[in-house]
Amino acid sequence: MLSRLLWKSIVISAVALLSACSSAPTPPPSLVFNVKPDIRANNGGLFYFIVRKANEKQFMLETYADVASKAFSDPVDPDSLGIFSIVPGNKQECKVSQPAQGTVALYFLLTQPGSQWKKLIAMPFQESYDINLKANSQVEIAEHKPWYSLF
Repeated sequence: MLSRLLWKSIVISAVALLSACSSAPTPPPSLVFNVKPDIRANNGGLFYFIVRKANEKQFMLETYADVASKAFSDPVDPDSLGIFSIVPGNKQECKVSQPAQGTVALYFLLTQPGSQWKKLIAMPFQESYDINLKANSQVEIAEHKPWYSLF
């Protein structure tokens, strides 16, 4: 009787251990960018918002022309997380998969880019960011705070 009980407990433990090992890790949540450009941003014309995986060195060395050529390359740039067309005056939610490690580079391909045409976000990532693009191409990025977080 004791050996049967011992055998059952070993089998149950083995099954529990194997089922725990087989479950895949939970992927990180998506990154959400709430882009709200001023109606006068980019002189009122359409522009592109690009989200890419990048390290700090790569981010610092990339020029506007480098990023623009990768944005619409064929085959698709493997570091690209998302490319979005943005219409000034219209708020848009842009959702991308969060990379497991590293940093995320945000690029704004404007007709006349200013000094803030690119931004870098490092880990730990927030789930959601608010991005305001001013008429003078200044970019403000803040962690999104839902209304109920005020309480």
